[in-house]
Amino acid sequence: MRIIFVRHAEPDYEKDSLTENGRKEAEALAVRTKNWTDIDRFYCSPLGRAVETAAPTLKELGREAILKPWLREFYYPIKDPLTGEIHGPWDLQPQYFTGQEIMYDREHWYEAPLYRTNPGIEQGWKEVTAGIDKILSEYGYHRKDSYYEFKNPDGSVLPAEVEDIPLHGTRNNEIRDSDDRKTIVIFCHFGVTCVMLAHLIGVSPVLMWQGTCIAPTGVTVVNAEKRLHNAAFFRIQTLGDCAHLLAAGVPVSGYAAFSPVWQK
Repeated sequence: MRIIFVRHAEPDYEKDSLTENGRKEAEALAVRTKNWTDIDRFYCSPLGRAVETAAPTLKELGREAILKPWLREFYYPIKDPLTGEIHGPWDLQPQYFTGQEIMYDREHWYEAPLYRTNPGIEQGWKEVTAGIDKILSEYGYHRKDSYYEFKNPDGSVLPAEVEDIPLHGTRNNEIRDSDDRKTIVIFCHFGVTCVMLAHLIGVSPVLMWQGTCIAPTGVTVVNAEKRLHNAAFFRIQTLGDCAHLLAAGVPVSGYAAFSPVWQK
């Protein structure tokens, strides 16, 4: 199974829509995605900027997206202890968050004193992780500790198909199942994407928020790896790829970046 996360295009946050450049980004994305004819399902945040980003792609493919309220941006405001600014649980200064060891804890990060000032953060985390796990369970992936068991929804074990696949220059038996070619696409936001990625790979979302940059319309691909049958872990293949923008001559937006963005 494969999950493709797509961040919304350049936003006009005040209007919850896209800027003129954002609409160009969404059209450039549609040129890329019009060949994605084998997608099993599309999901989308209900917020306007995500819906508008998905629209050109869905129109090209003649498809519709399933709106999920928990895919809205993970915006639970906190007051930055160093700057006094009010913002989401990200954009913290390194002088602060690197000294908060609990923020690195994958299970208890939301218990950090700063995050306890907004109880919605813990509640939101549980809502989002439950949401993505429910989708995965519909495909036979059931959360077990920090990985996933791959079974039928009724709990029965699926039969394996063993293929001899070259790995690292050698031949290795790898497990392949019928779901391996199934792909879902999720149009949403940077903050909530980081929450889902953190859950899938077993790290604190603070590391994802503070240590990654997914530009508008950035494409993130995550594949389910099953080297032993019925045990799966998710591995990030690409993070925030914007090849479609470069191909269309549309500059990569600097939203979500606090440094110059690479344009080549």
